[in-house]
Amino acid sequence: MNADNILAFLHLLAAFWYVMGLSVVQMALIRAWQTSELNVQLAALEEASHYQGVLLVPGAIVAVATGVFLWAAMDYNLISSGWLLLLEGLYIVTLFVCVPLIGMGLRRARLAALKARRAGGSVPELEQALADNVPLFFGGIATLLVPVMTYLSIFKPF
Repeated sequence: MNADNILAFLHLLAAFWYVMGLSVVQMALIRAWQTSELNVQLAALEEASHYQGVLLVPGAIVAVATGVFLWAAMDYNLISSGWLLLLEGLYIVTLFVCVPLIGMGLRRARLAALKARRAGGSVPELEQALADNVPLFFGGIATLLVPVMTYLSIFKPF
């Protein structure tokens, strides 16, 4: 067991951690967007918020960190390898665009659902938040980037 194997294993675990977080958050968001029952929406948004903080964000950060350490330990040039540069760019898009936009949309919908529960029924803020599909859209983009990043990591095409 050498350092490269340990880093590869840690990176694989981090990737699974990120994918689990992305999946759970998206399933909860879809459940909240598809129902009209306030209690179900609030529970789904609370679940998504919880797993965003426990799985999605830390998993994305650890996947990026372990990936950079892994490729550096394997003596890949982090700047001149075309496939690795593209992979880094996709990681940056995921970490700095997709994940924050998912979080902002989730936070907006969750706060609106809490206001609606306090008011005893639907409020315009909740209807507006649920009409906005930004978290679902960027969650979908992040999901579509996962197989692309996996392909680049495994096959190193260029």
